[in-house]
Amino acid sequence: MSAKNRYLRPKGMELFEITPVIVGGDPVGLENKTWLTRQEHFEAVRYWNRVIGILCKAALEKAARAEE
Repeated sequence: MSAKNRYLRPKGMELFEITPVIVGGDPVGLENKTWLTRQEHFEAVRYWNRVIGILCKAALEKAARAEE
């Protein structure tokens, strides 16, 4: 994505962070942004929600084992 087109929203598209900030993605880097259709956006969000859920669960289990 070029800097010139950064704020031009293609019709029916959603701007999406390829790697979410919570898992180390760059919040401002254009290389971490892409345009997705609404359906692609839903699928990508579901994917990252599952990944983040798994990471959170693993971190909680690790913390619980450390307290034992």
